[in-house]
Amino acid sequence: MIDLRRTLLIVIGMVGALVVQTTLFGRVRLGGIAPDMVILAVVFFSLRARAETAMLAAFSIGFLFDAVASSSALGLRAIAYTTVAFVAVRTRDRADIGPLAVAVWAGLMTLVGITAILLVGTLFGQFSMGFGQASRRIFLVPLFNAGIAVVLSPFTSRLLDGRRGVMGL
Repeated sequence: MIDLRRTLLIVIGMVGALVVQTTLFGRVRLGGIAPDMVILAVVFFSLRARAETAMLAAFSIGFLFDAVASSSALGLRAIAYTTVAFVAVRTRDRADIGPLAVAVWAGLMTLVGITAILLVGTLFGQFSMGFGQASRRIFLVPLFNAGIAVVLSPFTSRLLDGRRGVMGL
């Protein structure tokens, strides 16, 4: 049975993350690098959603991101975000032990996503950044997302579970 409330929250959360990513973090950057809120939304929703729902939502928001707000090849982020959702679903039982564990896990999942975006983008000639910029992005974006995850994990747990779960404070 499809949980309509959870499905609506996932859709609203994913689109909200896309809007924040393209508006706020499109302009506000730390050292030229911004957190990736869409990957973070994919990670949080993969923690609580069914596997099929998580991967479908990840692919859809990645495709929408490419179609609306990205100058990269159509489907690049869809592939990367689906990969993140797959790895997140396969490893989520190791992450649901507290906000700090979720933050570390979210940072690692962000590392998977950023690496996939850079790798696939480079293979298709979408990126031409040097080693310094690529390495800064690979290291800083997961750190930014892990810091944001510490704050957001109790909130998303309560929102998606409808109760105080393991991640709640």
